[in-house]
Amino acid sequence: MGVFKKNIKSGIVKEGYRLYVFLGIAVTFIISFLAINFFGALKDSQIASVQLALNKQAEFAGNDLQNRFEAMYEDMLFFVNNLEPWTYERTSNESLAFEKRARRIFNNHRIVLDTVIVMFPNHTVSFHFDERDNFIQTFHEDLSFVGNEKLGNIYLQNPSKGVGILVNSNLKRFFEDQLANFYVGIGTHKSIWFDGSIWWFGENTGSEGFALDDFILDHLYENLETGLKGQVLGRFLKNNREDERNVSVHYYPFQLLPLNHQFGVVFIQDISGIGFEVYKNYFYIIFALLAILIIVLLLLFKFIRNIQESSRAIKQSAKEIEELFRRQTLLLQESKGFIYFQDENRRMYAVSEEVTKVLGYTQKEFIDDFSVFIRQENRPELDQIIADSKTDKRDSFSYEFDMRHKNGSWIRVKIFEKLVYDDKNNFKGNVGICTDIQEKFESELQLLKSENRLRAVLNSLPDLIFIYDNEGVFLDYYVKDESLLLVPAADTLGKNFKDIMPEPVRSDIIKAFEKTITTGKIQQMEFETFLPIGRKIFEARFFKLDDDRVVSMARDITAQKLWEKGLQEAKEAAELSNKAKSEFLANMSHEIRTPMNGLLGIVELLENTKLDSRQQEYVRVIKDSGKSLTHIINDILDYSKIESGMMDLSPSVFNFQNEIQRIFRVFSGLFEKKKIQFSYDFGELMPEYIRLDKEKLGQILLNLIGNALKFTPKEGKVHVSISTETIFEENILLNFEVRDNGQGIPTDKIQTLTEPFVQIDSSNTREFQGTGLGLAISKKLIELMGGEMEIQSEVGIGSVFRFSVFGSVVTHLEELNNAKLFDLDEEEVELLGMSERCPMEILLVEDNRTNLIFMKMLMEQLGYDIKVARNGLEAVEMVKGGQLFDLILMDIQMPKMNGLDATKEIRKIKGYESTMIVGLSANAFREDVEIAMTSGMNHYLTKPVSVHDVAKVIAERFKAMEAKKEA
Repeated sequence: MGVFKKNIKSGIVKEGYRLYVFLGIAVTFIISFLAINFFGALKDSQIASVQLALNKQAEFAGNDLQNRFEAMYEDMLFFVNNLEPWTYERTSNESLAFEKRARRIFNNHRIVLDTVIVMFPNHTVSFHFDERDNFIQTFHEDLSFVGNEKLGNIYLQNPSKGVGILVNSNLKRFFEDQLANFYVGIGTHKSIWFDGSIWWFGENTGSEGFALDDFILDHLYENLETGLKGQVLGRFLKNNREDERNVSVHYYPFQLLPLNHQFGVVFIQDISGIGFEVYKNYFYIIFALLAILIIVLLLLFKFIRNIQESSRAIKQSAKEIEELFRRQTLLLQESKGFIYFQDENRRMYAVSEEVTKVLGYTQKEFIDDFSVFIRQENRPELDQIIADSKTDKRDSFSYEFDMRHKNGSWIRVKIFEKLVYDDKNNFKGNVGICTDIQEKFESELQLLKSENRLRAVLNSLPDLIFIYDNEGVFLDYYVKDESLLLVPAADTLGKNFKDIMPEPVRSDIIKAFEKTITTGKIQQMEFETFLPIGRKIFEARFFKLDDDRVVSMARDITAQKLWEKGLQEAKEAAELSNKAKSEFLANMSHEIRTPMNGLLGIVELLENTKLDSRQQEYVRVIKDSGKSLTHIINDILDYSKIESGMMDLSPSVFNFQNEIQRIFRVFSGLFEKKKIQFSYDFGELMPEYIRLDKEKLGQILLNLIGNALKFTPKEGKVHVSISTETIFEENILLNFEVRDNGQGIPTDKIQTLTEPFVQIDSSNTREFQGTGLGLAISKKLIELMGGEMEIQSEVGIGSVFRFSVFGSVVTHLEELNNAKLFDLDEEEVELLGMSERCPMEILLVEDNRTNLIFMKMLMEQLGYDIKVARNGLEAVEMVKGGQLFDLILMDIQMPKMNGLDATKEIRKIKGYESTMIVGLSANAFREDVEIAMTSGMNHYLTKPVSVHDVAKVIAERFKAMEAKKEA
């Protein structure tokens, strides 16, 4: 029995033990189950909190990167638009200011910029900071150092000034520096997505191999390429998959204008260990409170389940609220608006924070005093609309009115309110959106003002304005004078113009109208019609107002046509008079220069013969008198050509300094005779070869230097200075100054000095002779060459004559070679033995006996035995006869066949296509030269011809022949 009892007792104990063990296991299982669920809920909640924070951080980082890069780009745009192409070609102050501005911009964007290369038309300079933080400036000969195009390079250009900037940006340094400003917590990795690849940054990156699984990469590519932000869960691989972690990836797209690439900020949060610390502490607490937990197991289980459900609901709600808030914020930001809430008594109890951006007030200020901010005149109408809406039980209403901004200005706003009613249809409050529409309001006001102004202008125009549909039916009109109409304007509305206009005008208008509709271009026509007030001529234009309407504008031009007819008749009469004057000048030139050519030519040849001192003196008197007479004739003829508008520019390419020095040498004998100290200087950067009218520039300098020489006393001083100024690319402005210490000019005489036939001393006993045309001609020539003359003088001190002319620098190789080929100075042309140095066959075509004798004597003095033809026909026959000539000197006016026709015939003969033909004529007008050159002549000499002129032509021809042989 005792054993039985003992066994029973033992069995009961065992059963109790088993029960306790079972209960312990069950409790442990239950607690563990609850702990795991509780841990899961806490972990989910913590992950949701981290995700929300990282989404915001990624968005802030993306916007910050985009704004910083755009700020750099805008500064660079401003920089290139304010560059000047001559920065390094003028003063050091301008280049120093430019370099300071470059350094200031570089300092402002130090993290982004690596190198800035500035390209001027003639310079290339780069800027960067070296390893010691020194700001380095480097000039380059070309752009070969730039290399291939790199990511982040930006090229900016200002075509109007010919400058540009190449910006080398260091994107990785920029991203690393900017991302360092964002603290995203332990276990978080920062990276930048760029066109499908990942750049890693941050202290957690190290040297380990990082990778994301294919699911995350595909998700990032799909969303970032389309510009979408978001988040995704996946696997994070480290050390070649030796370590895999669960991560939450948060991304936000951005762009770096003007780079044509898609970027994205990517933050990766390791969520594998989230919650484990909480779980470990909780595990130890479980063992301490095990006895208590047994009692509250059921309550705790239920509590945990409730927490899980609440957590899920909160998480879902948080996502929905976040998305709703994001959309609301974007909508309000785009519309410049804010949301407000009012109760049934229309008391404001809430307003969104956007109210500060729109009106400047804080949320509390707006809630307390919003009604005060409404313009006084708008309040009664707003109250009435609200009362009517509540009475009619409307769901919503909208209204526009003015509200006062915190800065005191008034802005136009529009409100939209949603009215809320209870089940009994009692008004319980409203939700409203207030939007800033000031820009739209101002635009509408401006449009209304523009329409009113346009209507006022149309009503005031003298034109007859009609508007039609595409069928030709009158829709509207603007007519100031109805006496110019066939019928009153009001009677045309609704009618077709085809039924009103008479023939033949009707057909012409129909053609113009239909062409306007089909082509969309303005059609213009003139027509004549008979009105009750008489015959009128109109000018009409047809154009499309839009796709459905056409506008016609007709103007009465009867008076204009009568005036044009009278003007045309006056013009024709003036042209006839001008032509007669031109013919007279041409005849005068020919008749005077022809005998002068023989006179001066014979005198020049006589001067080179053996004469005694008295004979030489006689010859010099004749020569000087002849030259003076020639200058007087030239002055009169030149001024007549200028006054009649017949003077044109003949630009040519020549060595500038050589030509100027040749002009100076003309006065060398006179300077020595009067013992005048003559000096000159050329400014810096003086071009070698330029293009302008050499002859007219020489005429100006000869007049001004001649005047200075004439009015400067013995042992006086004359100085000429020449400088240049670059205007644009190859165009230059040449500045001349002729200074003397002569007797000076009275102040009251300076203004009239450049008038024709004016001299300071006009008495019969004056010391200095002349026509008084030199300065007048010089002034006209300077103005013809695009410049102006300035005169400064003081009696007893001297005078300064300044003038400027426009020209261009010649850099084209072919033009330079041609200019150098014929760049011969008189000193380079030696007269004696010239036929031996420049052997050639020469034909002289001349009919005037005196000129023929002179030219034969001249050529004999040069050593040439020339052939002679007495007219153009005889010259053509000699050439056709097979005799070869290297140079033909051709008179223009001859019997039987003139020189122009003879030249054309000779050019047709084989072998004479390039033979040099030089025209000889007393006609010195530009059109005469142009006609001669058009006929086929290569050169043109104006009588009287000098020995040096002929010798120079021969030297040029021989030089060209030698160059052709070498080629």
